[in-house]
Amino acid sequence: MSMQNSSFSPMPADSGGAPVCRRCGTCCLLGGPTLMLSDAALLVSGTLTLEALVCLRAGEWARDDARKALRPLEGERIKIAGPGGRVHPWRCRYYRESAGCGIYEQRPAQCTALFCMDTGPLEMLLAKASHLGRYAALNALANGIPGFSTLSAASRALLPDLVSAHEEQVSVRAVLELADRLGFFPQQAQGLTVERCAEQGPLEGSEREAAVAELGEAARLDAAFRDLCVERAGVPRAMLPFLFGRSVKDLLAEVGLKPVSGG
Repeated sequence: MSMQNSSFSPMPADSGGAPVCRRCGTCCLLGGPTLMLSDAALLVSGTLTLEALVCLRAGEWARDDARKALRPLEGERIKIAGPGGRVHPWRCRYYRESAGCGIYEQRPAQCTALFCMDTGPLEMLLAKASHLGRYAALNALANGIPGFSTLSAASRALLPDLVSAHEEQVSVRAVLELADRLGFFPQQAQGLTVERCAEQGPLEGSEREAAVAELGEAARLDAAFRDLCVERAGVPRAMLPFLFGRSVKDLLAEVGLKPVSGG
């Protein structure tokens, strides 16, 4: 959830007192929320479905508005997936032009807390409450996953193990740190400082060639793992961004690197 200030003024209260939110949608356009532990109830009710979510994995580049920086995530976050594109790539999919929020009465905790003129309640929420992770979400959905009624109980029970196996085989942190050492990291951060993740120096010569090959292999392994889950485990492809996050290929492309796996 972005806390970035915008150029509009909130609607003043009728009494001339404190300003109130006019539900203009600016925060929704800047980016949908990440989910807190209390938002698990929205998954159980089907207000939010897994196909509408994406996991931002530890090590991914993400905005830290409190620090006014773009930096690697220290832990995973579950986020409402954006549509992509160049204008508002992370805009909330539940926001409708001229109609506002489609789930306003059951909106996530960060949306309830956020007010652009006073981010104190949101900052307090982020400081004191826990974020929702994949394992907690899957545990809450152990008896059934809304929107995926055809997923067998056996496949559903396998999902946490698949998440663990993918984490062991494909480390986003390691991939993006290696890309950083090759000189590939976010270049444009919309006024935010880029806090680079690589503690070691840049790679040169044969080490550079080996690193490029390693990234290509990571992208290949990631894609193969996802395909195997769909073909062998019966996992719906629409669920993959929630389970495994964005693909290594897409994460590398985001920093300007297109891996080519050998074959």
